[in-house]
Amino acid sequence: MFDQITPRWPHLLLALAILVALSPTPIPEPAVGSLRSANIALDAGRLDEALNLIDHVMAFDHALEGFYLRAAEIALTADDPLRALNYLNLSSPLASVQGCLRSRALLAIGNLDQAATTWRKTGETCPNAIPFLDTLAQAYLQEDDPISARAIFEELLSLEPLHEDALYSFALITSSSNPEEALSYLLRIDALSPGAKPLSNALIQTIESALALGDPSYTLAQVGQTFARHGEWQIATWAFQNALTLNPEYIEARAYLGLALDRSGRDGLQYLMKAVEAANSAALPRIFLAMHWQELGQPEIALQQLEIASQLEPTNPAVNAELGSVYSALGDTRSAIAAYRQATDLAPKDSRFWILLAQYSLTNEIEVPTLGLPAARNAVVLNPNDPTSLDALGYAHFLLGNFRLSERLLWHAINLEPQRADIQYHMGLLRYAQGEDQKARAAFSIAILLDPGGPIGQLADRILINLRP
Repeated sequence: MFDQITPRWPHLLLALAILVALSPTPIPEPAVGSLRSANIALDAGRLDEALNLIDHVMAFDHALEGFYLRAAEIALTADDPLRALNYLNLSSPLASVQGCLRSRALLAIGNLDQAATTWRKTGETCPNAIPFLDTLAQAYLQEDDPISARAIFEELLSLEPLHEDALYSFALITSSSNPEEALSYLLRIDALSPGAKPLSNALIQTIESALALGDPSYTLAQVGQTFARHGEWQIATWAFQNALTLNPEYIEARAYLGLALDRSGRDGLQYLMKAVEAANSAALPRIFLAMHWQELGQPEIALQQLEIASQLEPTNPAVNAELGSVYSALGDTRSAIAAYRQATDLAPKDSRFWILLAQYSLTNEIEVPTLGLPAARNAVVLNPNDPTSLDALGYAHFLLGNFRLSERLLWHAINLEPQRADIQYHMGLLRYAQGEDQKARAAFSIAILLDPGGPIGQLADRILINLRP
């Protein structure tokens, strides 16, 4: 977790040698031999072997107990926190040093609350306090405990007030529970790095607009939707949960909570079902419920919900977009195209629906010149600097054999968002078609790194394996 032991090994070995030399009783030759072997093992980076030999040395004389703290440090570097805790239990109590090591070991075994309590007893005297606190806070976030994470980030900021990453995390967590308090922190982040955090800027606008209405539950729900739009689904769940705590009858917040739970890898079904039951005539909960079943590979059940939603809100383009996805999963190409077209007819100025229509056409290579290409072109016209739209248009031109224009568009998309695996994959296909195998390999390799084990990564991996030498 904290690689602090390696550069100090010579000092640790020297300390051990001094302890052996000053021992009040003679040290048997086997122990001295073990010490020498431990030195060699440490020099070679064989930490487990060195620790076993150190155990052997210390078994000869309890006068060497002072080295247990150093052995604990080595054990932590060897990713053996249980062994480190055992050494610490055997060592003489030295509150500061022992507490620092113990808190690290407790964190490493996942005992977060005890790690935090132990660290607080030793306070700011611990070396590497900042990385320790940051790791502890992140661990609390992984445990879905924003309250504890926020408290740890607050302690970190008391030690280093200008720690931008900690300040950013602290502001986001605070936004999900107390948006008005978070506003000052978000403004400070924007002042430190103007424009560098799009989510921070979006939250500022959302909070300022929502606060004017004087409804705290509404403000939290709006904050949750902002997190959702930026893909921060875990934090979105906290905002929606807090909105429901203030207003248990908030149907929209309940529906969004179910969606956010689904998107963050959990199960939002109970919240979605309750939202549908509570607002039987509302389309939104049914759309989210349909998305739930679609993701579980049950498009037939999803279709039932969407058909009802379509009757409730026949002019809602989102319903038609989801219908297109469900019809696609059911293999009904004609209905899928019709649904996607209807979505663009209902919202012709929204590039997102043009992208969905284009992607369906391009992925399935259906009516590319008459459907996919015009849809992608419309998306780019509406949003010229959107990498998704540029990628779709570039890929459309690739499928139609216009490699020069395809390359220009794909490069533009990559420059805007180089971490997109799908864009890198399309560039790999283009390079291979151009006969530039080495560049194709590079693009496919990047796609695999960006989407390891995912659908794009798997496609790129299969092509990369079959590329000619």
